[in-house]
Amino acid sequence: MSKIFEKHRLRPTQLRTVADRRFDDAQFLCDSKKNARANAAMYLGGFVLECLLKAKLMEKYTWLQSVSSPEGRPKDDHKIWSLCYRSHNLDEILERIPEIDNEIERREQKGQTRLLQSLKILCAQWNIYARYSTHSTDCTEARRFVDSIKELRQCLK
Repeated sequence: MSKIFEKHRLRPTQLRTVADRRFDDAQFLCDSKKNARANAAMYLGGFVLECLLKAKLMEKYTWLQSVSSPEGRPKDDHKIWSLCYRSHNLDEILERIPEIDNEIERREQKGQTRLLQSLKILCAQWNIYARYSTHSTDCTEARRFVDSIKELRQCLK
């Protein structure tokens, strides 16, 4: 069995490394200009956001990095743990880290506009069910999606 299938808990820095690698993969698929690869590029782009948001979540709630189970913790901690280790709902993860909104708003005041709105749209739009979709997109839409994520990566690192 390949080591890539090993299950282990990642630290925030490792999640960011994974996000960088998957972003490069998404860009490569977009650059191929093959419409047959557009769905995968968009799926990977959303996965990049998931990794970056979960890294932020782990940094805010540092106990997530050392707790293998939420047993014995307050009820709200169970939800936070589940968001980090069981969920792929980017909207719900983002709700737990409002500091990201503040950081992006601060950057927008320095000339980076639309980023917060873009993040919220992407988080609301993307979900893991894209990997099962029988519908197809094209390279133009995938490129727009991945380019939006490219803009946001700096705010989420």
